[in-house]
Amino acid sequence: MKGVILVSGLATYVYHKEGYDIIGVDHGAFICVKENVRMKAAIGDFDSVNCEQLDKIEEMADVVEKLPTHKNETDTEQAILYAMKQGYEDIIVCGALGGRMDHELANLYLMMYRDYPITIVNENNRMRVLKMGEYRIQKEYTYLSILPIESSCISECGVAYPLEKRTITCENIYTISNEIIDKFATITIHEGKIILIESND
Repeated sequence: MKGVILVSGLATYVYHKEGYDIIGVDHGAFICVKENVRMKAAIGDFDSVNCEQLDKIEEMADVVEKLPTHKNETDTEQAILYAMKQGYEDIIVCGALGGRMDHELANLYLMMYRDYPITIVNENNRMRVLKMGEYRIQKEYTYLSILPIESSCISECGVAYPLEKRTITCENIYTISNEIIDKFATITIHEGKIILIESND
């Protein structure tokens, strides 16, 4: 599977995963420059960097796509669409959380309500959407939480608080702060769509 990491505008570091390319998004591209990370592309309106910083971004990116400041899509969404056009099937977004609440919620909406193959990460969390199917989750984080995007029927095993074909709605939050007690957990989404959040303190 071809994968890429988008270093978005709120990033304070460059997340790495073996075999994954890097795309810098707006100010995130300058974070890549500061960490001396070569980018496959840099995308954004770059209103958050100065001319000298933009020059350095252009030196460190194979491709630079400068977007207009007035547009319907955010810089992050434009970068996701660009990555999908390049054939990336797994897109990890870092620097999407924190800062302005409207930007943070917009990034979460991109994950929840668009059919994009994205995972959002920061220093202590990894979030992704799971649709109908069975998933094996390795124990890489302390906590495992599920929040439904719509009414869903789920099962969890290999965890401290297992569930068997339990229906949960958007009003339910008791499915947070679970823990994997085996080498991995198995989560089955029988119906619906959920957010899986893996977290450390």
